[in-house]
Amino acid sequence: MLVEKGEIQELFMALDDATSEFLQLICSFDGTRMNLIPFRGSWTAAQVADHVTKSNFEIIRSLKSTGKMALRLPDEMVPQLREQFLNFNEKLQSPKFILPSQDIYQTQKVIDDLKKSIEQLRQLSHVVNLSEALDHPIFGDITKLELLHFAVYHTQRHVHQLKNIFRITSTTKTNKGMRKIISFMHVSLDGFVAGVNGEMGWITMDDEIFEDAIALAATTDTALYGRTTYQMMESYWPTVLTSAEATRNELHHADWVENINKIVFSRTLETAEWNNTILIRTNIREEVTKLKQQKGNSMMIFGSPRLTHSFMHMGLIDEYRININPIVLGSGIPLFKNISDQVNLKLLKVTAFESGVTGLHYAVKHY
Repeated sequence: MLVEKGEIQELFMALDDATSEFLQLICSFDGTRMNLIPFRGSWTAAQVADHVTKSNFEIIRSLKSTGKMALRLPDEMVPQLREQFLNFNEKLQSPKFILPSQDIYQTQKVIDDLKKSIEQLRQLSHVVNLSEALDHPIFGDITKLELLHFAVYHTQRHVHQLKNIFRITSTTKTNKGMRKIISFMHVSLDGFVAGVNGEMGWITMDDEIFEDAIALAATTDTALYGRTTYQMMESYWPTVLTSAEATRNELHHADWVENINKIVFSRTLETAEWNNTILIRTNIREEVTKLKQQKGNSMMIFGSPRLTHSFMHMGLIDEYRININPIVLGSGIPLFKNISDQVNLKLLKVTAFESGVTGLHYAVKHY
């Protein structure tokens, strides 16, 4: 059964429009936002592109395979495919073989691979017999015409998803004024960030909290450390990159921290050898003020309680991200120490995690 020429031309135009719009959208993401998790459980823009690229190549493989003449109308399944994939309120489960395979992607490679898949799909669609039917591992009996319709609807579905990701990630913009310094800390209910001897095994770090921290880190472009925390991180995170036992979230953060700009503040360190690290030994207030006046995103202090105390006393902290853990330590290293002047804060957000941890986001009111 043959397909009407006009119907085929409309399909080709729809394929060109959908793939062009998707490509244009993915090219609008910069390197940071490309790998930014917009909300818990969501793919990043890069992961969406990887998924669509893999799907395109699978369609190409199917179109190249030998089929048989369909014993039904070649477009019989089209309304069902349209209804299923353009229902944005229904969450669909992707087959494993086209799931995203990475957490951090290189922007240009994402775009290049996507372009390649689109070009091959468009070219092949013009030369294959669209009336042929295939025994597909996912769809079962499906024609090549219906596969092309699927490519259109699948791409349109993820255009919708990319627009949402772009909208959400666009709310985090480069500061127009001075860059902010954020203090990120895990705290016990009675206000301690570590035990008397620096113990931190009591901190809750499940997938939900880890992903929240990853999303926060992606909004910054510089990590700030005191000497002790820096040396601890330097000795641990590079090993995660080659560990077969590392989790998805651990690999994501390990890659991020390996490549992010890092500053360690120490009077005793002579050198700082970790990738992209600057050592500041003196004139902390002056050096940090210069950093805040430079163009860029926020800078974040990871842990580092003694450095945090110093920054507090100098009035350098602009926001606090505090995860209050459901535990009382009784003693240890406090979050706030020797505070002589009142600091007024504005509550921006409260997050109740399933583990019982409460995330507080405060902005310092500078007068």
